[in-house]
Amino acid sequence: MRSATEQPTTRPASASPVDAHASPVAETKDRSGKATAAMVLGIIGVLAAFLIAVVGLILGVIAIVFGRMAKSETASGRKSGRSQAQAGFVLGVIAVAASVINMIVAAAILAS
Repeated sequence: MRSATEQPTTRPASASPVDAHASPVAETKDRSGKATAAMVLGIIGVLAAFLIAVVGLILGVIAIVFGRMAKSETASGRKSGRSQAQAGFVLGVIAVAASVINMIVAAAILAS
């Protein structure tokens, strides 16, 4: 017989025998904050490019800079988020182009 202080040596109960395995390993690399910032700024920059062109232009340029920095940071393999960096870069280019077009159209309308 067991004494009252003796602990059982069995594993914790699981839902089924199939669950008696280790949990999947999560991503171990750190995510690039610059890549996330580039993507967020790119999205906001594209939206702002059609409403307030100057704000869209500024946010687009910042998204391009952060996107390039994050792409070089993730290329070495130290951090993950290369797709976010690329998306932020592309959205920044779109924001800059849309802002410039919006400024040209606004100047043409005001000049006429």
